[in-house]
Amino acid sequence: MPSYCAFLGHQPHVSLAELAALLPDFRAKHQWDARIITFETEKDLTTGWLSRLGGTVLVAREIQMPDSASGKRKIALEDVIPQMLCKEVKKSVSESGKKKRKVTFSFRCLNVPRSKIRSLYRTCKHALKERETPSRYIGNERHPAKPGTLLLRGIPGPGSCELVILQSSDGKRTWVGGTCAVQDIEAYTARDMGKPFRDTKTGLLPPKLAQVMLNLATITQPSDVRSHLSDASKTWEKMSIWDPFCGSGVILIEALIRKAHVMGSDRLESAVKGCRQNVKWLRMKEKMPKAITDHVFKQNALKIYPDTTPRKPTLVVTETSLGPALSKPPTKREVSTLVRKAEELERGFFEAMAKSFPDIPIVCSFPVYVTRDGQKHFLKKVLDIAGKLGYKVTSVKTPFHKATDRPSLLYLRPDQSVGREIFCFMPPGGGESKESMAEVKKVKKTVMKKKKAPRFRKKNQRPKKKKK
Repeated sequence: MPSYCAFLGHQPHVSLAELAALLPDFRAKHQWDARIITFETEKDLTTGWLSRLGGTVLVAREIQMPDSASGKRKIALEDVIPQMLCKEVKKSVSESGKKKRKVTFSFRCLNVPRSKIRSLYRTCKHALKERETPSRYIGNERHPAKPGTLLLRGIPGPGSCELVILQSSDGKRTWVGGTCAVQDIEAYTARDMGKPFRDTKTGLLPPKLAQVMLNLATITQPSDVRSHLSDASKTWEKMSIWDPFCGSGVILIEALIRKAHVMGSDRLESAVKGCRQNVKWLRMKEKMPKAITDHVFKQNALKIYPDTTPRKPTLVVTETSLGPALSKPPTKREVSTLVRKAEELERGFFEAMAKSFPDIPIVCSFPVYVTRDGQKHFLKKVLDIAGKLGYKVTSVKTPFHKATDRPSLLYLRPDQSVGREIFCFMPPGGGESKESMAEVKKVKKTVMKKKKAPRFRKKNQRPKKKKK
């Protein structure tokens, strides 16, 4: 089974869960750093595949060491790296049939001294020159080339190569691979900043996080469907994604790029109009086929009925609400009010979903508030509410994940006062206990009583006489 190395994003535990969700045969091997891990999978990982992951910056595939280095604990890099680089460059040219005037190469290293990196790329340039191959090195011994620079210089591609060299702190363990997939940062910037409508008051969901939530949603699907969702097959075209708190439509945009049918709703007319603008902009930009449908309509997410949606959703992926914008960290008193209002919103939403769509999985994020003393405040009652309605939390865990008391993924930057807690809920309609289904029926009866229309007398009907 091929071995790969992944350079994860600024929330490595979230990025790792996304990788494991999208690769059903994911096998964790070694964690070299907080943001560098090696793993095994049978899937061929390319830049096209990586473009659908929000949390992984770069992926490299392991290269077999020369016979001279086999069985050795400590490997002299200057003896093997030039040989491996020349072989990889020749391989990339032969596979593509194109030959560049100048070869471009780069190094991405861990626990390799700067002086060793400097001598390595000089030795490699000399080795390529001996083979009558002029070369250009990008990056330097202090910092490797940025992902955008790699793509600009044609890495990965014909006549180019970046070697990833990982060493343990004691030098007894070495892993060498060639970069095979790089994240296109400019594409995310174009989607985020280029869309016509951006609502900065209600909080902006990053496109990368929207991708992560869509990928995590695959674990709620049957195993045969999940295996096809991990590649570029047409399985997403059979999916219908609904965001009941659509806002500016970030989740809808990322789902449309996968050719999924989308539905978005919001209680604010301004959000509905802005979301429609963004969806129309993306369809024109990506030349989306008419067969892929989109529906954006006004609706309160606490008053959901089956006949109000244009079609039945396959998945609900949404960010409910982060509350009002905060200019500074809140006090404990302010947080108690924010938590109470957020829990009321979540309760109403889950009750409405359990009543109208009890068989639809939900992937959503709840707000996490950080007070001035650095303490994190979660929505603790929400899980009890969802559990009584029959929802069960499912998650992806690997040996690299730390044990926590909550079955969620925390997305929080150090400088933020409001973070996100991501949950994947399996629906009540999927083989749950009789007690949970009884709770759902109880909610339905309660809601129906509230919505029951008053009885009126028929025309010319005499009122009943009151008994004395």
